[in-house]
Order: sequence, then structure tokens, then C-alpha cells
Amino acid sequence: MRNLIFADVKRILRKWSYLLFLGITCIISLIWAIHTKGGTCDGFNFVSNQVMGLNTVDTILGIVIYISVYADEFTSNSMQCLIGRGISRLKILICKFTDCVIITLISFGVYALFVTFAGLIVGVKMTGAQATFLYGEIFAAAIKSLGYATMSMIILFWTKNVAFATAADVLMIFSGQNTGGILTKLPVIKFMHPDRHLFTGAISCANVDLQLVGGPAIFTFLWTLVKVCVVSLLLSYLLFRKKELDF
Repeated sequence: MRNLIFADVKRILRKWSYLLFLGITCIISLIWAIHTKGGTCDGFNFVSNQVMGLNTVDTILGIVIYISVYADEFTSNSMQCLIGRGISRLKILICKFTDCVIITLISFGVYALFVTFAGLIVGVKMTGAQATFLYGEIFAAAIKSLGYATMSMIILFWTKNVAFATAADVLMIFSGQNTGGILTKLPVIKFMHPDRHLFTGAISCANVDLQLVGGPAIFTFLWTLVKVCVVSLLLSYLLFRKKELDF
């Protein structure tokens, strides 16, 4: 299984489309950094601009990571080959999830490093609080991306339809924040704070805790992610194990 994970991660990191879109996100960061230099070049404006750019970056990275990790296996029919060689479906699911974790950490890690590099280019000096806020937002974006990809995995392994599953991932990325906002406007329900219990809202609350109390809040992040991933993996396996694949 380790060899399968290594080979898949290596394949993705060499994929030109993945590298292209990762480069685009870095260009977006650089554009916002240059925009900061054109105005008041201080840590506050730099962080504000980078967080604004992150709204686009997390969407791009979320989609390209999902397609690279999950969709390619079905479009190339390599999934059927793995099963035909005797690899269990559970191992395949675990391998794909592990791939997603690794690629997500690498992608957002590279982006975070480039943001730091862009700040050095424009000569911005961030305070400790500003840096914590910026990197906390990037980390939260990575967690959301991983969570959405894992939830979309349910649809992919259930329907075997790459386009449908990818559309579901895109929909969750775009609507995640808005859904919580809509629920908070409904009578009675709004007093239950449903936005805090949805995945996006829970991660946002955990991010606020991280800004306020520091390190211990990281466990809130991880616990929220673990709950979503365990349920998603379990449902994916239960649905996928009953599916017949065409060779």
C-alpha cells in the first residue's frame, strides 16, 4: 500500500495541469502582494490582500487537488486494474484519502511559502498576530479543501461519475459559507446557531479559537476534520463495495 501511495503522489506532482494551477495560485498571491506595495505597504494591508486572494486560491486548489487525486483513477480506468490485481477496495479508499492529505498539505504548504516569499519581495514586516491570522486562514482553507474532497469522494465511488462528483465538490466549495448564512436567517433555527455545526462554520469557529487561544485550538481543527473524513470514508466504502466496475 505504501508503494501505491508513493507512486500516486509522484504521478500527481509531475502532472502538468496540477503544476500549472499551483503556479496560478502563486501568481495570484504575487499580484496581491504587488497591489499592497502600490498602496500602504504594511503588514495589515498585506495580510488583508492575501486573505482576499485566498478566497480564489482555495477554490482553484480545492478543485485541482480533487481532480488529480480522485477523478483520474476513473477516467483512466486504472481503478479497475488495481482491483483486478487483487487490491481490496478498502485499501484503495485509504490510499486515495492518504494521497489527498499529502497533496493538500504540499499544495497549501507551497502556497504559504510563496506568500512568505512575496511578502519579503515587497518588504512587508508582519507582526506576530498578523502572521498567525494569515497562516491560520491558509491552514483553515487547506482543512476545508480536504474535507470537501473527502465528502465528494462519497458521490464518486457511489455513482462512478467523475463529472457529477467534481460538480458536487465545486458546489460545496462555493456554497459552504453561504449555506450557514442562509440558515442563520431562518426563524427559530437561527437561535440554534446551525452555522457553527456545519463543516465550514465549524472550521471557521476553530480558526477564530486559534487566533484567540493559540496552539490548543489546533485539536478543534483536527477533530472537526476527523469526524467528516471518518464518516465520508465509511459511507464511500459501503457504497463502493457493492458497485460493479466495467473493465
